[in-house]
Amino acid sequence: MRKPNVFVAILLVMSLSGCSVLMVASRDTKRGDLTVIQLGAQRSTVINELGQPDNFFTREDGGYDDRYKLDPDAHSGIAKFFTGFFYFAADFFTLCLTELIFTPVEIAFKDKLVIFHLTYGADQKLATIEKIKP
Repeated sequence: MRKPNVFVAILLVMSLSGCSVLMVASRDTKRGDLTVIQLGAQRSTVINELGQPDNFFTREDGGYDDRYKLDPDAHSGIAKFFTGFFYFAADFFTLCLTELIFTPVEIAFKDKLVIFHLTYGADQKLATIEKIKP
């Protein structure tokens, strides 16, 4: 019976320790330009840029309360793709040794979500902006 190769065992443990490619793929994708969130902005303009809010309700005065859960530092889908491709190629050519670097980097730069609580008046203009860090 053949003894297990120590090198193969170390490589297997290294590859299972963390997968930076999956971590970068699961990061939040940029939903739009956050500079549209300004006092006096029309609700339709904000929705056109950022998409439908994650939560919203109509207030008694005819205004709206919208909540967006966004990462202000999120990257575009293209940037995520090329970062993941680079991580995968580096893992392939270094036999997953780059996971020692890329996994801690992805942990350090994981999504830093902020909840934007936007309140609109009856005229559909942004009246208050509140940033909540969960």
